[in-house]
Amino acid sequence: MFGVTMVVSHKEQEVVLRAFSKDDLPILVKNFSSMKVHMHTKGMFAQTLENETEWYEKRRVDPSCCLWAIQPKGSDVPIGVSGIHELSNRENSCYSGIIIWDPAWWGKGVASAAHLGRTMFAANFLNRFTIRSTVRVVNEASRKALERVGYTVWGEEPVDDYRGGEWLDTYHLIWFRPNAVSLFYRNGIPEKYRAGVERAAETLEIAKKEVVFP
Repeated sequence: MFGVTMVVSHKEQEVVLRAFSKDDLPILVKNFSSMKVHMHTKGMFAQTLENETEWYEKRRVDPSCCLWAIQPKGSDVPIGVSGIHELSNRENSCYSGIIIWDPAWWGKGVASAAHLGRTMFAANFLNRFTIRSTVRVVNEASRKALERVGYTVWGEEPVDDYRGGEWLDTYHLIWFRPNAVSLFYRNGIPEKYRAGVERAAETLEIAKKEVVFP
């Protein structure tokens, strides 16, 4: 499925999260045929319009995922994709992911704004108790963006992927919904996750002011 439209105004950055359309598919073909993009994904090979059309048709009716095109103010086209996956899990959990394929928008708060909207929607509308994610250890900016909204690194997987002649390690992260964490830890939150849960509570409060449904 594709997510409903949200407008996120966060730290002077305005980002629209919206459904993809077929008109967006040539943009995906162009960017997911670039090794500069695949250096940060699990992909390896070029895409075609036929591939992306098939992806679009499958995802628009897939109840196990919720995807958004990321379009910041000042861009006429999407510059990335943010998503929630494995919504069929019985534990009210899910996995999150993001790709910003246009480097002109890296480091400008777009990912943080997208995380804010996605996290709020997962917790307050899809009733997720936990959100899991992964990020490569070398991608410090992506890890920090997740940590700012309440994710905590709980483990590190060695030599998880191979890119450009080098083996890369991967962090595993988890986000707990603050009012549901007692379901998992009845005797109190472990110290390791306490700061993350506090940031998660702050994130949901900030989202009430900065995320709107037009």
